[in-house]
Amino acid sequence: MGKLNYIKERFKKIDYMMENFIEDDLNIFQKGLVIVDLGLAILVYGAGITDYFQYKFYRRKHIDKKKFIVHRKRMRIVNTCNDLQDREIFNHKSQFNEIFTDYIGRDWRDLNQCTYEEFYEFTEKHNKFIVKPTEGSHGKNIYFQTIDKETDIEKLYSKVKSEKALVEEIVVQNDIIGEFNPSSVNTLRVVTLLDKNNDPKIMTANLRMGRGDRVADNFHHHGIATLLDVETGIIKTSGIDGEGKRYLYHPITGKQIVGFKVPYWKDVCTTVKEAAKLIPTVRYVGWDVAVGKDGRIYIIEGNSAADPDVSQLPDQIGKWPLYEPYIEELKEM
Repeated sequence: MGKLNYIKERFKKIDYMMENFIEDDLNIFQKGLVIVDLGLAILVYGAGITDYFQYKFYRRKHIDKKKFIVHRKRMRIVNTCNDLQDREIFNHKSQFNEIFTDYIGRDWRDLNQCTYEEFYEFTEKHNKFIVKPTEGSHGKNIYFQTIDKETDIEKLYSKVKSEKALVEEIVVQNDIIGEFNPSSVNTLRVVTLLDKNNDPKIMTANLRMGRGDRVADNFHHHGIATLLDVETGIIKTSGIDGEGKRYLYHPITGKQIVGFKVPYWKDVCTTVKEAAKLIPTVRYVGWDVAVGKDGRIYIIEGNSAADPDVSQLPDQIGKWPLYEPYIEELKEM
């Protein structure tokens, strides 16, 4: 039954992706052809179901499909660049914060290790803070917590502790970036790769923005992603969301997206390049970065298996040719 349910879920996902990513209504015969083509894409290119639809493989020629970083190529990058044990550092937020403390730039406590007294002291300093699980991704289960006279601190301590979460001081973001969506910290995703000489390269960069009153700006959490020119920090594409909808202006605030220049971009680049050298056994990292109100650069977290979708979806151009020369060199080390 388990295998049968898995197959049913896969076909449900395929049907959903057909309805949401293919513009034309398909008859049964056409759907059958898409499923056959999807099967070939999985076998030949190592694509996943989401890869196939979001990168429009059903329209592309072989030479174009080869350029996209799909699941198999993503795992090739991760396994070539990143030591299996050391990349676990990036999966545990508390350990990550300790190692990258010079780049975190904010107060935090891990409730798995924090006493009640330490938590109380934290709440005295910060009457509003962010709660996030120590493990996890895609911005799930993150929320703001406000402290007022009615708050039962002991009860809150027990609650957050039971969630195996950590608490962090809220980053006050740069005013201009905040104009896109004031309720979320609108972050950058900057991907670095250490070459064979341990020289960090910035491969791609995105500005991500939240929507409405959502806390997270994550692309997989109803956020909007745009692609930057890595030399200038200027947005060069329209925004795109997880359903493939495009935006020239933010749908809530109306702020123009294309042509926006990220302030303090050179400082962002310097910061991630420095951080990329701290753990040289993890060469491929997607850094989530915030620009503070005063221009300070904050690293929110690092992702040692960063999903390349936000770097390929906005312009629908495969990024494998950027990586392939470095991966081939690293394989020979």
